[in-house]
Amino acid sequence: MTVSNNATLYPGNTIGIIGDSTNGSQLITAARRLGLRVIAYGANEVSETMQLADVYIVGAPNDGNKLREFGEKCDSVIYESDEVDVQTIKYLEQFTKIPQGTNGLEVTQDRLIERAFFDQLNLNSAPYATVISLSDIYESINSIGYPSLLKPIQKNFGDRKELRINTQTDIPQASDLLNEQTYILESTIPSKQELVMTIVQGQNGERKIFPIAENVYAEDHLVETIVPAAVSDRVQNELLRITNEIADGLEYVGVFEISFAVTDSEDIYVKRVVPAIHRPGYIFNRATNVSVFDQHLRAIAGMPLSDIKLFVPTIMVNFDKSQMEDLRTQWNIKNNWYFHLYAQNKTTEKNTRAGYALVEANSTQQAQEQIDNTEIWSKTVIDFGNAE
Repeated sequence: MTVSNNATLYPGNTIGIIGDSTNGSQLITAARRLGLRVIAYGANEVSETMQLADVYIVGAPNDGNKLREFGEKCDSVIYESDEVDVQTIKYLEQFTKIPQGTNGLEVTQDRLIERAFFDQLNLNSAPYATVISLSDIYESINSIGYPSLLKPIQKNFGDRKELRINTQTDIPQASDLLNEQTYILESTIPSKQELVMTIVQGQNGERKIFPIAENVYAEDHLVETIVPAAVSDRVQNELLRITNEIADGLEYVGVFEISFAVTDSEDIYVKRVVPAIHRPGYIFNRATNVSVFDQHLRAIAGMPLSDIKLFVPTIMVNFDKSQMEDLRTQWNIKNNWYFHLYAQNKTTEKNTRAGYALVEANSTQQAQEQIDNTEIWSKTVIDFGNAE
């Protein structure tokens, strides 16, 4: 029998965290501030999340016995990223409370289900076609257009086998990919901005929305997140309307993110929904009076959500290991730069991501000038994986 997801957590209760992204350690810090005990579950015992937890259990995502042991020891379990398999969470529901629920993961981990969700709400999203064979691409490419993206229907987060099709000569490269699974072919929306809405929803339906942010990319790699974003009143009002519609339909408790493509003519397309804390939300560690981690824990614990107030214009700029030496000067001279370094160990040596800096200023223009004047980010493209 499935355990009820509604729960109130109090100091001294135990919360479980499953997943291994850069969210884990920051969630543990927020949980400790509430007096919660933390048990972590994952396959990598030397990960930062596992090492910071009070107790950790090493197990595979499909290890039924270990998952049961984990669930039964926790008053509630949260998945700390959208990359945790929904079937794992459904299994855990038998043994503990999952305040976030499973609907958000079910909707977003399968691209066809996600598109059906958008269509049901009558939302604009990029035109697409289902692809099983090369002939499907040749038949649909004229309506989808160039450039287009070939993406697996199942969001295989660990192995992002995607293909950008710029011309017809690129199509044969898809042959090997299509031998493995079904794909969708998606149009590329020419947009002037990617805007991000970060939302927190409580167990009783209470909802708070963080200030609108803008993501800036270099060759599909996220370089900056800017708060507040420069948007017209019309775009802001439409984003709020769409955001509330998605939040109503998602049946999710906690912090989640919706990103949008906005064209020159201010047409708005939904790009993705992430039913978990997502990296752009880290900017609210300084930009607002409450962080996404604190709000997430308040929602999970059944507490009232904090009112959100913009404190100061902020730009979050991501950096990789190759930029660490250049950042030493900024470390020594910038009193308005706040650095966060990700833990490094033998399992993360191949990961180039090193951390982020939150740059506060009187305006986002002033913060941007400081960043540009360092010339650190004009020298390289940061490889953080596909922008999706």
